Order: sequence, then C-alpha cells, then structure tokens
Amino acid sequence: MDKVEFSAFSKRELGKLAKTFTLMGDDAVDESKKVAFDISILAKDEIRDAGYARTKAAPAVRRVVDGVSVSRTSKTGRLSYGFAGQRFSGGATTQILWRGLEFGSRRFKQFPVWSGRYGVRGSAGYFIFPTLRKIQPQLTLKYLQAMNKVVQNWSKSG
Repeated sequence: MDKVEFSAFSKRELGKLAKTFTLMGDDAVDESKKVAFDISILAKDEIRDAGYARTKAAPAVRRVVDGVSVSRTSKTGRLSYGFAGQRFSGGATTQILWRGLEFGSRRFKQFPVWSGRYGVRGSAGYFIFPTLRKIQPQLTLKYLQAMNKVVQNWSKSG
C-alpha cells in the first residue's frame, strides 16, 4: 500500500524532534501525544467539512471522510484514510477508492476529473490535500505553541 506523507516540517526537523522525544520524560511525551491528537482532530474535522461539500460521488466521499482513523499514540499527529474493512455494496473498499475520489481520474468515469498537478510531483486533490495545505500554517502554529509549553514544563521539572 502506498504511504502518503504530508508534513510542515522537513525530514531533518522531524529527526531532531524525534531525538528530543527520546530525551524527554514520560509525562512530556504523553503531553505531546495529547497535543498531537487534539490537532489531528481539528484537521480531521476540517477535512470532513471539505469532503461533505463535494458533490461528485458524494456518498462515497462521505464514507471515506467519516471512516478516518486518528492515532492517539503519534507524537506528531497522524490521520489514516481508506481501510479494507470499510466495504461498499459492490465489493469495493475505501482502501481502493479513496485515491480516485481524492485525485480524480481521466480514465474511470465514476471518479471526478483528474485534479491536475501540484508542484513538481503529485496531484492537487479535491478534499484531503487542499484542506491540509490550507490549514497547514494554523496547525503548525498551534503545534509549535503547545510543544513550547511542553518543553518549558519538561525543562522546569527535568
């Protein structure tokens, strides 16, 4: 299965953040997981609203956005879409269909028209990735503010 990564931080910054987590105490790590979960819920709600606004293949898009999984154990926040257990009546699953619903297709008419290119690689998308790009500055700011508090509390107690 393809892995999709979307991050406001570079790989180097994420590596430094992971190293910091190994140095922190359990309380600080637990607090960072709570912060990441809260921010992931905010992103999930924004994506759900964008998905519900779609008109092409609306019932299938709603199944995809309603079936999101939010990780409680991630320290940086993680959303997962598309699972084999979420079946449609024809036998398809959200695991198979979410990519076509998000990015469209030139070949298969059950999906919206291909969303076009975004950047050097990849497609623009319709509801997940455009929403993440739109709210990325807000999510990054909230995460950094909350993590600054965690680090301050950790440095006082550590």
